[in-house]
Amino acid sequence: MGKYELLIFDADHTLMDFDKAEHDAISKVFDEYGVKLSDSMYKRYREINFALWKKFEKNEIDQQHIKIERFRIFIEETGIEANAEKCASHYLAYLSEGHDLLPGAQDLIEELEKQYKLALLTNGISEVQHPRYEKCSIYGRFDAYVVSGDVGISKPDKRIFDIVLNKCGITDRRKVLMIGDSLTSDILGGINSGLDTCWFNPSKKANNSNISPDYEIVKLSDLKVILS
Repeated sequence: MGKYELLIFDADHTLMDFDKAEHDAISKVFDEYGVKLSDSMYKRYREINFALWKKFEKNEIDQQHIKIERFRIFIEETGIEANAEKCASHYLAYLSEGHDLLPGAQDLIEELEKQYKLALLTNGISEVQHPRYEKCSIYGRFDAYVVSGDVGISKPDKRIFDIVLNKCGITDRRKVLMIGDSLTSDILGGINSGLDTCWFNPSKKANNSNISPDYEIVKLSDLKVILS
């Protein structure tokens, strides 16, 4: 087994294809208004959404604010005649249907579950994430699922990692590895919790922060080399 007993995975952009789920959902929302989003419009929505989630990580806003505010801002900027509250409600319903995995995720989890305890940890909205997980082909292979919307705490707060460790019966933090794509959420959270961390960086982004993961991988299969 090596030095680790528990592997904690982020969900979106690490194991699950959130970009596809998001694009499909927002396209369906504005199809209802007869609006086909251009690439630039979709890009702007993602920028708005990303900025709001960063504020959430810093405890500056709550999830309820994000749900509607991202559409209010987007509609105001684009001039689309639509209702932000209705868009938000329909978007979450469509998003909860997106359960595609990233390349290599299925094989990796099926292999790792034979040797390690596994946990899935996300800063997600409860009514979106749970249906996605339950429809996903790797559902049932994890020892714990922790969603920030359920517990009222989000990464990088140490307390949400403590919840995962308690659920998995792990007391020795040296035996835990956190794997995720976000430096400011997954990696910083792992560091705050005294865990080893592995940054999943498939696009080979430059790390211009002062956050230093223990490992960095560009393919999920590279994780097996670290664990060997």
